[in-house]
Amino acid sequence: MATSTPPERGVKTTYTVVDIIETIHSLEGASLAELDSHLNYAKSTIHDHLKTLEATGYVVFEHGEYVLSLKFLHHGVFARNNKAVSQNGQIVIEELADRTGEAVWIIVEENEEAVYLYNANGSNAVRTHAEVGRRSNLHHLAAGKQILAYMDPERVDEIIDRTGLDPVTPNTITDRGQLKTELATIRENQVSYNDQETVNGVRAIAAPVLNGTELVCAICVSGPANRMTLERCEATVKPALLEATNELELRIQYPEG
Repeated sequence: MATSTPPERGVKTTYTVVDIIETIHSLEGASLAELDSHLNYAKSTIHDHLKTLEATGYVVFEHGEYVLSLKFLHHGVFARNNKAVSQNGQIVIEELADRTGEAVWIIVEENEEAVYLYNANGSNAVRTHAEVGRRSNLHHLAAGKQILAYMDPERVDEIIDRTGLDPVTPNTITDRGQLKTELATIRENQVSYNDQETVNGVRAIAAPVLNGTELVCAICVSGPANRMTLERCEATVKPALLEATNELELRIQYPEG
């Protein structure tokens, strides 16, 4: 099946290419036969697009399958560096990861989704599903709640209408009213929590990075819930997190000459 649903206006061929690229990514490499079994296009059409992508250097044929080439890395690094956070973000979160010992992420919003932009891991960091470049719905992430809290309520409703509030774990907030009540308190509290709403056994705390009143990104610290207790988060992680967000705000507002 194709992974994209073309709107009324759009170039069908472009959607076909995107479907092929995303399927190769999701399968971590695929043969022509595998792509044919996953996509609702003629095998000859898939083959022609693959050969064009190969000729332009965007896929490579290795060990009997097509894989995405490092050209995507070049574009991805450019896109990431074009954000206001830029390289300053990595410096700040590495210091925060050292202080907390946990995994630290910078997350931004693009096309009404959360995007994991930068990562730093402390000495006790635990690996989860998260990875740089990964995209996610906003409602179940600590950083995603920060992003939603700085949006107009009408836009929040539009996002919920479009994406829903799917339960990722039994702890995920799936009630619109409950989520909006939580969002209303986030600015006052300065931080937001993901209380095992994305991964069972993992708790996260996030704070906003602002440029004036505009949210640039959110910084999130996450770790095992038995270590990232609410008491520890409030007593030690929150102060370190707020220092980090303040430092990044200053670096963004006053970049070095």
